Amino acid sequence: MSDVLLCMLEAGTTPLPNLLLQHYRQIGLSDEEMMVIVHLLAFKTEGKPFPTIHELEERMSADASTIVKRLQRLVQQGYISIEETIDPSTRVRSEWYCFTPLYKKIVACLQRETADEDIPGIVRTGENVKNLYAVFEEEFGRPLSPIECENLAMWVDQDGYSEALIMAALREAVISGKLFFRYIDRILFEWHRNNIRTPQQAREYSLKFRKHQQRGERSGQALGGMPQEFPFYNWLEEETDS
Repeated sequence: MSDVLLCMLEAGTTPLPNLLLQHYRQIGLSDEEMMVIVHLLAFKTEGKPFPTIHELEERMSADASTIVKRLQRLVQQGYISIEETIDPSTRVRSEWYCFTPLYKKIVACLQRETADEDIPGIVRTGENVKNLYAVFEEEFGRPLSPIECENLAMWVDQDGYSEALIMAALREAVISGKLFFRYIDRILFEWHRNNIRTPQQAREYSLKFRKHQQRGERSGQALGGMPQEFPFYNWLEEETDS
């Protein structure tokens, strides 16, 4: 027993920031991708900053092709980067995985949460803001798929939509009875195209459209047409500019 404990102590430990464990889903990482990062950090502590695919495969249940795909996505989506170092004496080049982009995403996520604490309409649990993923899962009544989580992350990180505006688009989809990501994405696109940046502007824009639609329905009813019971903006049918 003592020999086993000695081996465990000699093997060392892997430092893993708690904030990373607490927020990796919020920045769009799946459990499987997070496990790749954990192993990369473990190899780094062992003096192997750029482990081979074979070395990763020996420790994981995934096969080599799956690991390659996960690494490619981590790099392409800006979670980690591959850096190069040249030894000044031998001129030998060596590569290593850099985790600075990952930590920057965590910091940005925390800053957004802090900035949104006083915005009306954001759902809260106790003192903490309930993250977008939890809100969407609650409205959808199921866990989000990895692709849906990636869509959420892209809306925030790449498209620059505020969490308050995304929440407003989600509410619009719920009201319209069209609760799916393509519809919400189109709402956000149309708002952006019309220079709508806040939930208040979005509400005014939607109300203006609905009043216009209701006037059209009243005109149609006067001509013998049947009015719709609930007039809503069908964002998917909105034509885009050429």
